[in-house]
Order: sequence, then structure tokens, then C-alpha cells
Amino acid sequence: MIPTAAALRALMTRLHDEPDFKIEVPLELLRQVQRTADQWSIILALIAGISLIVGGIGIMNVMLATVTERTREIGIRRALGAKRHHIVSQFLVETVVLSCFGGVMGIAGGWAVPALVTHYTKQVTILQPSFAILAFCISAGVGILAGLYPAWRAAQMDPVEALRHE
Repeated sequence: MIPTAAALRALMTRLHDEPDFKIEVPLELLRQVQRTADQWSIILALIAGISLIVGGIGIMNVMLATVTERTREIGIRRALGAKRHHIVSQFLVETVVLSCFGGVMGIAGGWAVPALVTHYTKQVTILQPSFAILAFCISAGVGILAGLYPAWRAAQMDPVEALRHE
């Protein structure tokens, strides 16, 4: 179809002085729509990536503030015999809980918005549970990555210096 349309265009161009014709092939239109959809997918993926980075930085900042506020508690725990891996585990669990809560809220929004679109516009939206599971796992992973540095920093505190902190 496409080579035939190209041959017809060439013939019509030769026979007509002005372009007073139009030859459209539905397959070309479908490919153009697919290219547009692919471009939007890339744009949305970039926006999602930026959002993940910003969210991870936010989680890291919250956890660094938590470590700073709880310096004395960390010093007491270390003085009473808690090992560094106990401190790391404590802060990583807190970070994962925080990021998983954000993931659940994001999934709730991700299910609610298409439902509202369907309700108000009568345009059918398709939801795939596998994407929700993937999003939740990614949010937990971002939480773990964002919490590693604050947890490590908390574990590296000198117990004596931490107890002096006010």
C-alpha cells in the first residue's frame, strides 16, 4: 500500500502543475498516531522519573532530620548495646514504611483519577493491576535507596558524642 501510494503521488505530481490532490493511506495515519503515543509515553516516563527523584530526595531529607532530632535516642540505644546494624535496620524500616505509605496513596490516586474520568466523561479507562504492583515496588525501592544514607549516618554516630547532644 505505502509503495503504491508513493508511486501514485509521484505520478500525480508529474501530471498536475499544482498539488490539487491528496492521497492518504490509513496505515500511514496509524503509524503517525503510534509515533505520537510513543512520544507521549516517553514524556510521561520522564515526568515519573523526575517525580521519583524528587520524592526520594524528600524522603532522604525527612529521614536526615529525624536522625538529627533523635541523636540522643541513638546514643542511648548504642550505649545500651545496640549494634550499628540495629540502628540501620530501625531507620530503614521507618523509611520503607514512609515510602510504602506514599506508594499506597499514589496507587489510590492512580485508581481514583481514571474512575473519575470514566464517570464524568463516559470515556472508558483501562487499569492494569500489574502496573499498580510495579509502582508500589518502585516506591518501596526508592524508599530503601533514599533511606540508606540517613540510616548509615545514624549508625556511624559515636555514642558518647550522641549522648552529649541536646
